[in-house]
Amino acid sequence: MNFIDKIIKLCNISPDKLDSKNEYFYKSTILNFYSYTSLALLLIFSVLNIFKGDFINVIIEAVLFVLLIINIIVLRKRGNFLNASLFYSIGFGLFLLWLLFTGNITNQGTAFYALYPAIIILMLGKKRGNISSLVFFILSSIAIFIPSLLGISVEYELLNQIMYVLLFVACFIFLNIYENIWESRIAELYVEIQKAKHETQSKEEFISKISHQIRTPLNNLVVVTNIVNTFNLDEKQKDLIDTIQASTNNLVNVVNNIAEISNVDLLQSKDYNQNFNLESTIRNTINLFTDEGSVDLKFPLQISKDIDFQLYGDPVKIKQVFLNLIENILKKTKGGKKTVDINIKKLSEANNVTEILFNVSTADLEQISEITKIQNTEKTKKGRNEAVIKLLEFNIANKIIESLGGDIEFELTTDKFEFKFLLKFTKGEPLSETKKTSELDLPEIKPEGKIDLKDANVLLVEDNLINQKIVLLSLKKAVKTVDIANNGKEALDKFGSAKYDIILMDIQMPIMNGIVTTKKIRSLEKSTNSHTPIIAITANALLGDKEECLAAGMDDYISKPFQIETLINKMEQQLNN
Repeated sequence: MNFIDKIIKLCNISPDKLDSKNEYFYKSTILNFYSYTSLALLLIFSVLNIFKGDFINVIIEAVLFVLLIINIIVLRKRGNFLNASLFYSIGFGLFLLWLLFTGNITNQGTAFYALYPAIIILMLGKKRGNISSLVFFILSSIAIFIPSLLGISVEYELLNQIMYVLLFVACFIFLNIYENIWESRIAELYVEIQKAKHETQSKEEFISKISHQIRTPLNNLVVVTNIVNTFNLDEKQKDLIDTIQASTNNLVNVVNNIAEISNVDLLQSKDYNQNFNLESTIRNTINLFTDEGSVDLKFPLQISKDIDFQLYGDPVKIKQVFLNLIENILKKTKGGKKTVDINIKKLSEANNVTEILFNVSTADLEQISEITKIQNTEKTKKGRNEAVIKLLEFNIANKIIESLGGDIEFELTTDKFEFKFLLKFTKGEPLSETKKTSELDLPEIKPEGKIDLKDANVLLVEDNLINQKIVLLSLKKAVKTVDIANNGKEALDKFGSAKYDIILMDIQMPIMNGIVTTKKIRSLEKSTNSHTPIIAITANALLGDKEECLAAGMDDYISKPFQIETLINKMEQQLNN
């Protein structure tokens, strides 16, 4: 930080006291600078007057010194710029006039008075500054041009008088021109800001629309896959469904990244822990790339022989990791033949928990130079890992690995680039005694509270026929009675003629959307002193959508795609409340 930056920092007001977006924030810095400069001058004048024995001037200067300090303290504590600036202007102007009227200013000193507009107009702005400058000019001109009228002993020369007027007028005009240019520039910037806001809003609306269009069919994929997963499938069928589920989950993450979602309910993948064959899981994932008919792709897979047992965990998440890793490696490798080596070995085993080290390497990566640069510039291991993850787009895989308790580490050698991660699994059944994958049932509903979900009367407000079928199919085992309304108006009609224990509300619908419908329902309930829980089920998942739903009177919010267990849990929570 240089000397000027230190001065600016000293003169700044804390944003807690005066908002940095306030028009007076930067002017307060000028006020503080003038105040500190005035304190220094007053201190010097006081010392000189003490040596001269002029104690009247010393007392006046000391009083003004104290008042300026108080003004600075009050400004910093309360952030009231207008009061502080007016106090400084009046005190500073009166002090200068007092010096002039008492004959303490020589002929040369009048040039300093001509700079008064530069101080006041910059601080107070054009309107207040011009008024203050003109009042000061009239009073100071009386003392300079007709000092005898005030009994001043100093006679000012004609040249000094002319120079004073010319300098004052020139400074006054220059500061007004400067303020006009500044205001014009501010106006132009304001127009640009409004234009940028409009463009940003258009982009956000486009992203919201695309997000909504993608999320609705994507939610159907998630829900149907989960339902199929509950069937009694053979090993091959189970593997295919796991692959679809892993790919769908990765697509969900991609949609979330595009929309830059925050503070909303995202897809929380359930851990489908089960006994699974690690080698089969990895090979079936690799086959998704080799089945495309390319003879240039090779995936040498080595698994240590001491992993002669199944692992108990979630094979879907393992597939998600390798789908993301392999896809981005292939996307970022050179043309021609591509080889991705996968080496898996057991590091340790204790208390039926085994540590598995996954090592993936390739010699064909195009980003070797960028990775080398990262290694040379990033000082910390964490910084290097984060930079490489961002460069190679391993964000999805990294998040899943972290959720499983592991971390990705990278290493660049002269002949290849490799990365590894360590995961812990519960030791499963021996491979020789492989059993069919157990059926993945939906969680058993445990009746709690006033209303059992199975006995609840549910109203589903949804305009899309496919989505209606998906939700009905998903809730088939958990809920007996579900009525359907195709839009908000129909929902209001049904709400007025029947009693519902909970409402599942879509947001974007024709005739009447979910926000308006919820407000009308809440308005109707005021007369009956009742309250029906409403859960928003929406493909809107951008920042602010959740807050808008809750503000309209909804009790909870879930964004598509979602796991059916998440919806059921939210329904149970609302019924229990």
